[in-house]
Amino acid sequence: MRPLLSRLVPLFAALLFLVPAAVEAAPLDAKPGDTRTIFSRRGTPLRAKPSTLGQPVATLKYGTMVKVLEVKRPWLRVQAGSTSGWLRAWETVEPSALRANAKPPHLTTTGSSGATKRELSAAGRQLDGGTERRYRATRKDLVAAYRAVDAMEAATAALHPAEALQFVDEGNLGRLGRDYTRPGRVRAQPTPRRSSGRPSGAGGLLGRLGGEAARRLGAGRTGSKVAETLISNATDYVEQVKVKFTPQQEYFLGRAVAAQAIAKYGVDPDPERRRYVRLVGEAVVRLSNRIPANFGGYHFEVLDSDDVNGVSGPGGFVLITRGAVKAARSEAELAGILAHELAHIRLQHGEKLLRQSKQFPAFVKGLAGVAGAAAGAGSGWTQGLVRFFGQIASQVGTTAIDRGYGKQLEYAADKEGTYLLFDVFYDHNALVQFVSRELTGRRASGHHGTHPPAASRVAAMQAVIAPLRAYNPPPKMLVPQQTRFAAVVSR
Repeated sequence: MRPLLSRLVPLFAALLFLVPAAVEAAPLDAKPGDTRTIFSRRGTPLRAKPSTLGQPVATLKYGTMVKVLEVKRPWLRVQAGSTSGWLRAWETVEPSALRANAKPPHLTTTGSSGATKRELSAAGRQLDGGTERRYRATRKDLVAAYRAVDAMEAATAALHPAEALQFVDEGNLGRLGRDYTRPGRVRAQPTPRRSSGRPSGAGGLLGRLGGEAARRLGAGRTGSKVAETLISNATDYVEQVKVKFTPQQEYFLGRAVAAQAIAKYGVDPDPERRRYVRLVGEAVVRLSNRIPANFGGYHFEVLDSDDVNGVSGPGGFVLITRGAVKAARSEAELAGILAHELAHIRLQHGEKLLRQSKQFPAFVKGLAGVAGAAAGAGSGWTQGLVRFFGQIASQVGTTAIDRGYGKQLEYAADKEGTYLLFDVFYDHNALVQFVSRELTGRRASGHHGTHPPAASRVAAMQAVIAPLRAYNPPPKMLVPQQTRFAAVVSR
């Protein structure tokens, strides 16, 4: 009896590894009455009993909506039309997982945030589409680059959910029992109200400066209640940006950083490489519960450079060089590079360094100066906002593209990037392997002089990895990743 038991224990342990989420993540909280959706483009078998050996009674097509009748974890008995049967919980997703990406916020009135026109107006002519258009008009050198940023967002919107979920499914990614949905989108801020009932804060009439209110001011009504409210709103806005950027402000600031990076490097001309990087990034964003909701979604692009470098723009913009893609030796390493840049965004390192800089108080002081004079010249406030936007965009862009974030923040991004890999079920050793190999050799370039020594980064990441469960899947589980990586990156 004892010899038989000793042989069964390792077998049972091996079987447990095939469903890591069963012990590392709570199963889907599906309950009778819930509606779920089939996400496999190949179809999903509906079985007569809760077992993989159960006879298939039907094959459900991609997008089929099913109603949960009974839960016998990890199996669900579901109703699909007139047919009922059993499938595994993780073979279904929330219906929202199959929604296509919305259009970029700056290209539509309501935006991907679902905000109303009034709410967008309430966001004010701050770091928004209006300010961006005026800023672009002053930066002829960024005209083509901004078009590329528009295309970058459009490519994300055009990515079909089925393609993204098939990429996840075929790569054996994700913790079982966790839905494969994108992070949510944050709505534009509603208009704060003063006790008088007039709009205040960072929105209200400030959002229409340069329009009707500015024309009234130009007509000499500087002593009116309208002018007083404009001054108050402008002042409140300055106080707000002193403390924290809103999600929509981060979004437009991130677009400016992405435009600067593209202006410097250009976009890699290989569409297949760019599409592949976008799918890897999409998988990390979908599968990790560490990626927060933002205003405009998450977007990925490859830069036309053989340097080994990456750029993270606030609000969800990740751009890595072709050299970084080629330097990776596996899909997991490529995911690690993207996860490191996503970590900078999640931890808001760009804004943090901006606020710690000696220049930022001067930028705010300059904006405060035109806020105090807003009643005298509405166009002066508009110009002040554009100048302020250009100053902080240049500062954050220079840090992200040329200077780097400094040693302590790089350690933090390595740590968070490692956790992202673990969360998604990529090899969480991949980032430390990449750093150990690539950033100690001659191929390292860009702003790596501001990074900690590779040996220190490796030691710090190994300390993060040590308590985590060992990554040791059956080799056949990695074959799909290896095959598609070789087809795109190694060709």
